Amino acid sequence: MTGSELLILMVPAALAVLLLALLSLEHLLLLTVFLTPLSLQMSYLTGGAGLDLSIPTEPVLALILFITLFRLIVTREFPSGLLRHPLTVLLAIYLLWTLFTALTSTMPGVSFKTLAYRIWFTAGFYLVAARLSSRDGFPGRYILAYAAGLSIVVVYFIIRVHGAGFLNQQFAHSACYPFYRDHTSFGASMAFLLPPLSVLLFRKGNTITGRTLLALIIVLFVAAFILSYSRAAWVSLIAAIVVTLILSIRMPVRLLAVTAAGFILALVLSAGWIWQRMDSTTEDSSADLGQHLRSASNISTDQSNLERLNRWKCALRMFREKPVTGWGPGTYQFNYGPFQKASEKTAISTDFGDAGNAHSEYLGSLSESGFPGAVLFLLITGYAVIMGIRIWYREGRSIRGYWSLAILAGLITYVVHGVMNSFLDTDKIASLWWGFIAILTAMDLRLREKTA
Repeated sequence: MTGSELLILMVPAALAVLLLALLSLEHLLLLTVFLTPLSLQMSYLTGGAGLDLSIPTEPVLALILFITLFRLIVTREFPSGLLRHPLTVLLAIYLLWTLFTALTSTMPGVSFKTLAYRIWFTAGFYLVAARLSSRDGFPGRYILAYAAGLSIVVVYFIIRVHGAGFLNQQFAHSACYPFYRDHTSFGASMAFLLPPLSVLLFRKGNTITGRTLLALIIVLFVAAFILSYSRAAWVSLIAAIVVTLILSIRMPVRLLAVTAAGFILALVLSAGWIWQRMDSTTEDSSADLGQHLRSASNISTDQSNLERLNRWKCALRMFREKPVTGWGPGTYQFNYGPFQKASEKTAISTDFGDAGNAHSEYLGSLSESGFPGAVLFLLITGYAVIMGIRIWYREGRSIRGYWSLAILAGLITYVVHGVMNSFLDTDKIASLWWGFIAILTAMDLRLREKTA
């Protein structure tokens, strides 16, 4: 399909979107969230390169950004409490630092493109979503909108995997294409959704039909989650479940803090032993689910893990060379090649900037935006998690309490997953990450109003 043919087909859809924008920003955002799992890269549709956007979500998000700016500056419809919330302030500083590092970037064109979609992701999926989340029922509709779109992709994925054989691990890695670029982001999206969908399944007021549909979606997601063979997604969900079980005990806050600090200290002190154990592991990726999960710790022969270590080491070397401003947002994949060592390269290494990023949100931020950028991202992440814990403790064992715990669990899956992969510059994961943070922010604002 040529660009002109695609443009002609988009005209009616664009007019419909403009009409919906005039009638209801809420329904426009929910439609965007529904379409996010179904979005396709423009390069896939046109068969060309150049400016690549996620169609149709990113053009719609650009429109939502303009509406947001109008309502912020002209009509001033956003509540001051939301704009002054610590999370919003941290996010604004993070975007300002992204702007600064785009100006100092080694590739300004790439960095300003990265800045653009970070702004419209956060405008739509955080600012607008947080404002709308003050309405009863909107957070559930947000989750269900994404789940409905993802369900279509899951059915597509299962049909394709069934045709190739459920034990065909290699095919499963790309069976979600072209909707998701690979199985890791596909698995991450389901890990995000499974905790809140489980709470929605048991909420009061559900009809038998609604409960049945939700149960069917959860079963489909669990099946696809397993068949995706995404070890990072599996590990992240297991970690989130463990944290959720600990939080569900509702131990005293001081004891919880001491326990968390003790765990982190023990992890740091035993890092050498853990590394030795990983280096001696020889389990390779396999269709056997147990062996496949164990292979996540294999850093001696598993090519995927070795390549991830190669990327991490490159990110650290890049950081050491430009520790303050970094190399520029979005530029890691174009700059890391010369930082590879021949002894650390793998069979899947490349020097041409065509095989992805740093495979870590944290190290990627460190190499691209320097130490301040990494600290800001960690502050946003840490504050969101602490905010979720605080809401759970204040709401208690109520509907709102369990809902906040489920949203927090979904968020934690990516806090863990972000150590091993980096997807926040894609609409597929950004919509969930910022959307979940927006839901927690709205709940926090409601609690602040109650105690004011």
